[in-house]
Parts: sequence; structure tokens; C-alpha cells
Amino acid sequence: MKLSTKISALTPSPTVALNSRANELRSSGINVLNFAVGEPDFPTPEEITCRAIQALNAGKTKYGPAGGGLPFRQAICRKLLEENKMEYRPEQIVCGIGAKEILFHVMLSILNEGDEVLLPAPCWVSYKEHIKAAGAIPIIIPPNDDGRASITPKTLEKYSTPKTTAIIICSPSNPTGSILSTEELENLGQYLKTKNWWIVSDEIYEYLSFDQKHESIAKVTPELKEKTILVNGMSKGFAMTGWRVGYCAAPESVAKLVKRLQSHSSTCIPPFIEEAATWAIDQGASLMKHEVEKMDQRRKLALSCIDKIPNLSYLKPEGAFYLFIDVKKALAASKEFSATDSLGFCEYLLDKFHVAVVPGEAFDAPGFFRLSYAVSDETIIEGAKRISAAIDALTT
Repeated sequence: MKLSTKISALTPSPTVALNSRANELRSSGINVLNFAVGEPDFPTPEEITCRAIQALNAGKTKYGPAGGGLPFRQAICRKLLEENKMEYRPEQIVCGIGAKEILFHVMLSILNEGDEVLLPAPCWVSYKEHIKAAGAIPIIIPPNDDGRASITPKTLEKYSTPKTTAIIICSPSNPTGSILSTEELENLGQYLKTKNWWIVSDEIYEYLSFDQKHESIAKVTPELKEKTILVNGMSKGFAMTGWRVGYCAAPESVAKLVKRLQSHSSTCIPPFIEEAATWAIDQGASLMKHEVEKMDQRRKLALSCIDKIPNLSYLKPEGAFYLFIDVKKALAASKEFSATDSLGFCEYLLDKFHVAVVPGEAFDAPGFFRLSYAVSDETIIEGAKRISAAIDALTT
């Protein structure tokens, strides 16, 4: 009996695996500090939850429309116009079970066998697997020495071929927290205007922008709008990870195919969830203003704690809720690991010091690890102490 070679070639999500391993250790009574999961620790705002309960009590428990109901898609259009200064029609919006599902269905809709997709590293763990599942080839662009993705016209020209079909960008970035500035987006936009490529812009961390304002490439370079597929959702900016609400805004030709896939997979967002999400997206960034300010305070605390640990450095995050920490110097000074074996280091950190972080190998950037500071202040402080002890044990 045969199995799919495409799906067999996919690798399990390392972030999900690490979170599971950390939870297993916790269940055995070990005090594990988990910095691996990409999830705000804030509860969903009570007002959102109340609207879902009201919708349940009103009997909104049947199937909803594939790709999202009209009121929700209209609310997304209002949000994109008011906050992002981009005009879309409801026919260009498709909603699904989280931004991850939407991204997967976008890849299936725009890629064909043997197509190549430019993927600047470090990059989120699932992009590569989505591309492979669609029969296409991810072309990994190595990061700069400091860990930041290299997304310049010169770099893209070096890695592109006649088979290049698309590029994926993520700003604010998972895992680095870096944000593409307006100038960077302008330079990138001028270059991409000359290419017949799809631009998949993952903007899920939009509201978690601290040092500079998030902007969409299709707004900075309007000529790219008919090539750009904007992907966003409610998980990060509204603390709604478990609700699974994502959407894309795309040229109608793409939206039609994504919606067609939705109709044959998950079909719809549960209507009671969609009603709560519609209310939330109309409130916009103001709904989580206090929580975002708190996350910025945690960012500063995490930076101050890591600054005290010798042989570690990092790319200062401008958004999201991650630190992408360079551990190569510490590993080079150790006798146990090679300078780029961040996977071995992260296993050592979990097993010996009970701290869960994600190795850079998961993001195609060995020699780094990702730490989420979407945890309590006490956890950040204690975690930094344990990481410092782990580095000391390796280098002394």
C-alpha cells in the first residue's frame, strides 16, 4: 500500500513538537519554563467572548458560508481601508480556520509542480512545508550574519530563476521581530514591479509593532496590489489563537481558488466565532492597546536580561514577541557543540535546565534560537537565569 511521497517528505512542526515535549515534562512534575510557543498569554478580551456566547445562545451553531460570511468580509474591508489605506471588495476576501490554513490554501492555489518560491530566512517553520505540499520548491535565501533576513533586490536577483513564481515576506517577522521599513519596502517594491511573481505578505503580527509603524507592501507600492496576497488573522493581535480565525485579501482570481479549496476542506469558520470576530475587527488595534503596551514592556525586560549573559547577542526586535538570539559564540567556546548546533543546544537547555526555546534550524538559521517573551515578567527573569547558567556550564 503506497503513501503520498509529497506528504511523507514534510517535517512535523518543530514548535508544536517542542511545546508538546515541554508539556510532557511539566506533567511529570518538572518546572519547565516554556518560551517555545508563539502565543500571547493574555486571555481573549471578555467582550469578544461574550459576543460568541450570545451568538451561541441565539442558535448560531449551523454551517456558515464557505470562505466567510458577508458581514465579516465587509468588516475586513473596512479595517483594510481605515487602518491600511487599501481598498478591497468582499469578493477579494477569504476567511478560514486560522492564517495557517489560509496560507496553505494560498500556496495550493498559486503554485504548480516545479515552481520555485523565494523564502528569505530566518522564516516561519510552516512556509517551506506548505510550498513542498503544493509540489513546488522552496528556495531558501540565507540570513545576514546578524540573523536578519536578506530581502534586497540584489539578493533576490541572485537566487531567482526562470522558475521563480512567488516570494513570501513576513513583517513584523517570525522569528526575528524585525520590521521592513518604508524605505526597504519601497526599494523592494520597485524591484518586484519588474517581476511576474506573486507576493505573499504575512502580516499576522501587524498590531505588535513597537519601534515603527507596520505598512503593507501593496500600500507602499500600489502597482503591486494585483500581485499581492495579504494574509492576516485574529490570533496574535486579539489573543485569539484557539479561535482559529484567519483571512486573506487577494486578487479576485486567487480569492476564488482559495474559497473553492475552503469549500472542500474546513468549509467555514463556525458562525458564532465569526460573529465575535466581526465585532472584534471593527474595534481594531484599540481593543488590545493595553496588552500591546505590556508586551513592549516585556520586550524591554527580556532584552535587559539577555544583555547580561556573556557570549549571546541578538537582533533587536521591533515587533512581534520574539527574541532571535545568536548563540554561535557560546557554542564555539564549548566542548560539546559545534558553533551552529543550536538544535543540540536547545535539547540540552530543555533536558538539563528545563527551558524550552526553538532552535534556529527550525527557521533555516542554525546558530540561533527563538525565545518568546509572551510570558510573565517572573518567567522571563527566571528563564534568563537558567539560560545564563546553561551557557556558563558550557563555557567554563
